[in-house]
Amino acid sequence: MSIRLEFVAEAFAQRRAVAQLCVQYGISEKTGYKWLARFRAQGPAGLSDAPHAPRSCPHQTPPEQRALLCAARRAHPTWGARKLRAWLAGQHPTLPWPAASTITTLLDRAGLVRHRRRPGRGGALAGARGPCDAAAPNALWTMDYKGHFRTGDGRWCYPLTIVDAASRFLLACVAHRAPDTHAAQAVLTACFRVYGLPAALLSDNGPPFGAPRAPRGFSRLTLWLRTLGITPRFTVPGHPEHNGRHERLHRTLKAETLRPPAASRRAQQARFDAFRLLYNTHRPHEALGQTSPAQHFVPSVRPYPDRPRPLAYPTHFLERRVTAAGLVWIQQEDIYVSQTFAGYTLGLDPVSTTTWDVYFAEYLLGTVDLTTLRFRTLVQSLTSPINPV
Repeated sequence: MSIRLEFVAEAFAQRRAVAQLCVQYGISEKTGYKWLARFRAQGPAGLSDAPHAPRSCPHQTPPEQRALLCAARRAHPTWGARKLRAWLAGQHPTLPWPAASTITTLLDRAGLVRHRRRPGRGGALAGARGPCDAAAPNALWTMDYKGHFRTGDGRWCYPLTIVDAASRFLLACVAHRAPDTHAAQAVLTACFRVYGLPAALLSDNGPPFGAPRAPRGFSRLTLWLRTLGITPRFTVPGHPEHNGRHERLHRTLKAETLRPPAASRRAQQARFDAFRLLYNTHRPHEALGQTSPAQHFVPSVRPYPDRPRPLAYPTHFLERRVTAAGLVWIQQEDIYVSQTFAGYTLGLDPVSTTTWDVYFAEYLLGTVDLTTLRFRTLVQSLTSPINPV
């Protein structure tokens, strides 16, 4: 304001032309003459910034239509903007009605729109989204490799953790040099021998738990679990919150054992063992009423068998053992299925003279076309069986 008053004072003194003053003050001649006109009409108050909002809005919804929209919404509170617009257009065909998005805005400003509360990142709502609920111990175990890190000697460490979903009991926390099928199977075998077999086991889709290129994403580890009578369950790709309880455990594990990491993998394993004892028997868990997981966990009544049971198929199925090269023998021909199933017996269901369905246990893997002697796999997830036998 002081600069504008100074400009006006010098312009009224007429010591220099208005054009020269505009150059001096860094404004256009249009702005300079506008300031002078406002000062003559309103005095110093005319030099303040005027509001930029338009004085009128020709396309604004008239009050009559707004009142009808609000009345219709109150009469039909479950109707959306499109339904209200169509109904009012039929009741009052001569009146122009705004777009559905504008109607929603008008109703919102009138307080006639209920906004849904979005679930937060934590709490019961977020935890219930994924398939990690379990009503009793051993109904579901979860497993995952925590993010890798380097120990003090510069070597990589990948902790494998296995948890009972119902009791939050940490069954295993083992430091591996890399994710590996045989190493994960050895840890699971040790857990099965001590605690028995769970009904289902949840993991993500990455190796060694899943094999994206194999039929239905089965890995060698998944096949072994199924032969033990354990149902494999997987999270949706890109949704770690489906195993949110396990991810929360990893956060606690990192805070209490990895800041900073130990000098070696052996020293890091000693930290994991101490953490597991503290976590299971002493640390109160809020979701368990501030009690420890050990107070809720009991071993499974299903013991670990020395030899898994052979897979059983209906009597009308043909059974074929998969060779080391991933082939099955069908009508005097070798047909490639997958090397992942090498050594396992598949069930073949002749659904027609030219098509046979291929099963592993109750899971449909794909079909064999006898006219082309090719196996076509199904693009399906592992979350549930397809066409169970």
